Amino acid sequence: MNIPLFIAVLFLLQILCLYVGKKASKELKTQDDYFLAGRGIRFFPLLMTLIATQIGGGLVLGSAEEAYKYGWNVLLYPLGASLGLLALASGIGKRMSQFKVSTVAQLFEVVYQSIGLKKVASGLSIISLFMILIAQVIASRKFMISLGVDNEWLFLAFWAIVIVYTVAGGLKAVVATDIIQAVFFIVVFLLAFVFTYFSGIPVAESTALNTETFEFSSTKLCGWLLMPLLFMVIEQDMAQRCFAAKSGKVVSLASGVAAVCIMLVCAIPVFYGIAAKTMGLTIPSGGSVFMSAIQATTTPAIMALVGCAILAAIISTADSLINAISSNVAQDFDFAWKKKASSMKISQLITTGIGCAAMLGSFYASNVVDVLIQSYELSVSCLFVSITAALFVKKGDSRAATYSVTAGAAAFVYFLFIPATVLPKEVTSVMISAVGYGVGLLQTYLQARQKALLEN
Repeated sequence: MNIPLFIAVLFLLQILCLYVGKKASKELKTQDDYFLAGRGIRFFPLLMTLIATQIGGGLVLGSAEEAYKYGWNVLLYPLGASLGLLALASGIGKRMSQFKVSTVAQLFEVVYQSIGLKKVASGLSIISLFMILIAQVIASRKFMISLGVDNEWLFLAFWAIVIVYTVAGGLKAVVATDIIQAVFFIVVFLLAFVFTYFSGIPVAESTALNTETFEFSSTKLCGWLLMPLLFMVIEQDMAQRCFAAKSGKVVSLASGVAAVCIMLVCAIPVFYGIAAKTMGLTIPSGGSVFMSAIQATTTPAIMALVGCAILAAIISTADSLINAISSNVAQDFDFAWKKKASSMKISQLITTGIGCAAMLGSFYASNVVDVLIQSYELSVSCLFVSITAALFVKKGDSRAATYSVTAGAAAFVYFLFIPATVLPKEVTSVMISAVGYGVGLLQTYLQARQKALLEN
């Protein structure tokens, strides 16, 4: 790989993002501007930020890794994210945009009239998103080391730039830089694919729809499809974009187009994963299947650009997570120290703290995959039923929501120690949470009926 070109392009891209992010900060006046971009995001910026948020380094590198093992079946891997976006496009996103709230957790206060549930939901969201954020930073560090760029000061400088423009411009900066980063990694991935396809290397024929040389486990389907789909509905960074959109129609249209784009873009790393397998490439320990295939089928310069593109994908997810987490902290909890400064200043300080904590935390955590998966499952088990119901009921039942969250948490803990036997544990946990919601509704109905009988 051309390391000087890699470093030069990487920092030029980040300097451009820093300029755009600082420019966006000049238009900020209120906390609503900082976290929701004034609720005026139009179609194209919303489309690009949805793509950038979902196509992170994990999805790109993970698609290639899984394709190396399972072949074209791995197109189901990004399909989970696409189905989640289609769910938003089908009407859920439009419903979200109609609520005058800033976080998903605030639905518990608005619909269920429960401040306690709002804080519980916000806490679960913060835990899940922060673990995902640390995973992104760790992934970037390991990825740079795998490319031969093992310099801690370079790593710190790289992430410092990301934190600076995210802190300065809030969601407006995140959306503006997402456009730059998404365009960059889409163009670079296409460039690499076209070069490989027409290079004369017999890769195209070997990656035909043939799964005979690949193993496949149906148990993967739940993790690939269900969790991303369900998490999309309760995920703060995605809901934040629905709340910030100019209209519900814009949310539906942008989500639908983004779903298609994600499948098309992720087909490229899947292609390279299959190519690596069929070409018999040996992947070094700690190495990337995607980058090994790129190295074997393209030039050092293209490999450097692809490396930058993957880091751009990681950043576009990470800055969104930083902003979403600070949104939860700043707007869902009433800390005494928050009253001593302006809302904008407090928001920026919280964002700075979260970004620095994630960057420093990456030096002390090496493997967060298991915790990361469990953080997804915990949020979905506890919150999915109540949040989905909140979008479609006129007046929520706080007892039903409380029972649902409690039942989901109990199921999650139970399945940590005892495996599910009939259905996957994720499905079973959501079903138990739904039963809890139903029991709460039934109890409220019976009490109301008993009260009416006594009054008559």
